[in-house]
Amino acid sequence: MPATIAGAHEEGVDGVVVVGAGVVVVDGVALVGATVVGALDAEVEGTVVVPVAVGPAAGGAEEQAVTTDVTAAARTAHRAMDGRRRLWLGRIVRAYPRTPVVPSGAASATDRYVAAVTTEPTPIVLDVDTGVDDACALLLAALHPALDLRAVTCVGGNAPVDDVVRNTLLVLETAGRTDVPVGRGAERPLLEPPVDARHVHGDDGMGDLGWPPAAMKADPRHAVELLRDVCREAAEQERPVTLVPLAPLTNIALLLRTYPDVVSGISEIVFMGGAANVGNATASAEFNVFHDPEAAAIALDAAADLGIPVTMYGLDVFYEPVVSAELADELVSVGGRGPAELAGSLIRFQNARFDRPASTIGDAGAVCVVIDRAGIRTEPLPLRVELAGTWSRGRTIVDRRDWSGDMAHDPHGEAPVRVDVALEVDGPRYARLWADTVLGRVGER
Repeated sequence: MPATIAGAHEEGVDGVVVVGAGVVVVDGVALVGATVVGALDAEVEGTVVVPVAVGPAAGGAEEQAVTTDVTAAARTAHRAMDGRRRLWLGRIVRAYPRTPVVPSGAASATDRYVAAVTTEPTPIVLDVDTGVDDACALLLAALHPALDLRAVTCVGGNAPVDDVVRNTLLVLETAGRTDVPVGRGAERPLLEPPVDARHVHGDDGMGDLGWPPAAMKADPRHAVELLRDVCREAAEQERPVTLVPLAPLTNIALLLRTYPDVVSGISEIVFMGGAANVGNATASAEFNVFHDPEAAAIALDAAADLGIPVTMYGLDVFYEPVVSAELADELVSVGGRGPAELAGSLIRFQNARFDRPASTIGDAGAVCVVIDRAGIRTEPLPLRVELAGTWSRGRTIVDRRDWSGDMAHDPHGEAPVRVDVALEVDGPRYARLWADTVLGRVGER
């Protein structure tokens, strides 16, 4: 059956949908059975899905679609914006019908999510403070075929940085990814003394599971140097990385202000932190931003300066993708001290610590965003980080005013930093994506 491409832009392919079979190349991207059917007058944002009936070979009953996520790297184009070089990128991935693992309270089993990759995977780098939910995110990034995990850097946060490094090495070795370099980074915030979250993550920072330490060792480079080198190499290869900070932004602030040339090797930043509406470390502030608010302010300001697109995956969506106790038991029963057993053990720890029947995959949701952008709804909104308030220090002040009138009465004006703020998430969709990945079921039909 011939395929259909929707979303060819007059300046490049910003969004593409492909269905069917055959081969064609558009802007250097190999597409299957492709026919361009229309040009768009405006840029495609988000994900485009075109369902069609599959032919007799599939019984004519199923639907298949291919979505293109504009956040990943299959090609690079140039567009002028405020005199800066900007990256506009596309990756083609396939959605498929299957019977997923459905946590308690999840949506219908007929729901689909993006999974199988039909072009090169997205280069990605994680910055972590592992952390139970960071460990969940590391497993997803290490195992999902849509992602090419280039490096992981560590910062003090949920636990002291040496514990974070130990935990990170254990997760990667469990996932069979001893090829991924791990860098030890900042021990403390830029100005404040460090705090931790052992009351949430356990004395060792990762659920007190008692697993033996990994044999693999950390990279000798400081985390900021490792980030610099990976980004520069990505720029040389013309395959910029998606940077996913899941921790206090200390390493990222140091990177962007010390080595601004790395911008050519970064396609976007998707960070877990902040919130538009709620806090957890305090009534106002989310933990990652609260831990080092100066670093958050510097990192976001630097990204705006350098023209790096930023998505904030904050507390407004953080708690929605949950895994049930029953599914955790299924994961643990796989055994073998492998990724599934580790993943299930982390969920079990959270359930026991907080006496609940299901727990969030937390930071892993930000990695899901890179794989499956259609699972969240975002709005581009002005943002500031509060640095001085007695009760509000570390708060991300997201400007959601729905008027565009005279700003003269606001002594501050509109914030110069604008990010895509995640406001809604399909929690069951992301929970299934995560569970299928750690169970090794991605791509099954």
